[in-house]
Formats: sequence, structure tokens, C-alpha cells
Amino acid sequence: MPIALHGKGSLHYEEKGIGQSLIFIHGVGLDLTMWEKQVEDLSKHFRVIAYDMVGHGGSGHPPGPYSLSQFVEQLAELMNHLRIEKSHIIGFSMGGMVAQAFALKYPDKVKTLTIMNAVANRTKEQRNTVLKRVEEVKRTGPLATIEPAIKRWFNLEFMDLQEETVSKIRERLQTNDAASYLAAYTLFATADEELWPQIQQINIPTQIITGEHDLGSNPEMARQMHEMIVGSELMIVPNMRHMLPIEGAKIVNEAIRSFIERQKQRGDSR
Repeated sequence: MPIALHGKGSLHYEEKGIGQSLIFIHGVGLDLTMWEKQVEDLSKHFRVIAYDMVGHGGSGHPPGPYSLSQFVEQLAELMNHLRIEKSHIIGFSMGGMVAQAFALKYPDKVKTLTIMNAVANRTKEQRNTVLKRVEEVKRTGPLATIEPAIKRWFNLEFMDLQEETVSKIRERLQTNDAASYLAAYTLFATADEELWPQIQQINIPTQIITGEHDLGSNPEMARQMHEMIVGSELMIVPNMRHMLPIEGAKIVNEAIRSFIERQKQRGDSR
């Protein structure tokens, strides 16, 4: 359902279940539907909320450039609207950046933080690679980047066996607003530079997850985040690429549920 933001367009979200809240933040070019398997399973135990980020899906599409603070304040407004004081926050890819930035600005609003398949501290070569994609989107539009992305994100076997699932992601990418996508992707390409010097200030129970074969959000990045965030837990999922929440949904759902349970047992879920 949509809510109106103060002079900033609308925010589209869905919720299911009761109990402690889990808020899911999707990746660049995607929308809340990527969390379908998490909503279905985890809503049996929690109040699960997924929403469309600024410039995505059914939420508002303001003109660019975009800033991380826009995405942080969007999440803060959603929590205020839903009267949620504190929540477990789960961010995927660009959503992982938003989750980190939110935890840095509003630590008292976060019970636990799960950073999933997120980039961190890109090397010069890695940054040049993603900036070349930004330039390609500027020149030709986003459509030319879709098939290479699909091949990076999914294992070939999964693509063969789950054609319908992969097609939904492809269609989502094909129907994005071009200007909004470019603005969001440009932010995605550079925001880790803003976050990296601050990440060690995160002082919230944190879980970091990525796939063994995720090329863009690779295990080395996850290990670096783990080393910077004191007390964090690290999980590298064997044989998985980027779209871990979809291709490895059962693993992800269990990881989220068990991580939250461990924090309860330690008395750290605040």
C-alpha cells in the first residue's frame, strides 16, 4: 500500500505477519517483490515489511541526483508511519548500503542489521568496472546491461530450472524508469566511498552474508566489513552468486531467523 511522504511523493510498501518487525530493503533496479520468499516464510514468525526504495517500483521517482540520505530518510519516515520504534533491518546489495547508512544515523532504531551481498571498499579496478556500466546506461539506456547482469547474478543451473523466477527479475529491470534507474545506479557506483570510513562506527548486532561466487559483492568485501564491524558475524554461502535471497532463499531465511534468535539469547536484540 502507498503512503504519502511530506512533499516527497509516495512510498509503496507491503507487510505481513505479527511480532517483532523485519524491514527488507531491495537492490538497485529491483523492488519489494524480490523478497517474496522471505515474506512468505518469515511472516510466520515476524511482522515482515518490504518497500520500494526512492526511484523504484511504486514509490516516488524524484529527479536525480540521489543521495544516501534520501534513502535513509525514506526508511525513517516509513518506520514513523508504521509506529515502529526499532526494527531488524535487512539490506541487499544497494539496500545493504542504505541499511548501513541508516544504522549509522539512527542506531537506536535498529535491533539487528543484516548486510547481504553488499559492496564495500571497492578497489580502483572494481570502481572503474561499475563506472563503465554507469556510462553505458547513460549512452544507451539500461536495457543493454540487463542480460549481462542476469548472468552475473544467477547460477546457470538455477536459470534453467527456474525460468519463471528469473523472468520476473528480467521484467522488473526492463520496466524501470530510465532516469530514476540511472540516478540510483550512479549512487550505487559511488556510495561505498562515503560509507567505508564510517563503517567501524556501527555498534549494533550485525550479520554479513554474501555468495561464494558473487563477483560484484565478493567474499573479500564481506570479510573486510566483518573485520571493521566489531562483533559482527560472517557467512559466505557456497556455490551462490549475487541473487542469494532468491536462489538461496531457504538458507537466507534460516540465517536471518537464527541470527535474531542468537541475539535474543545473548540479550543483545535491544
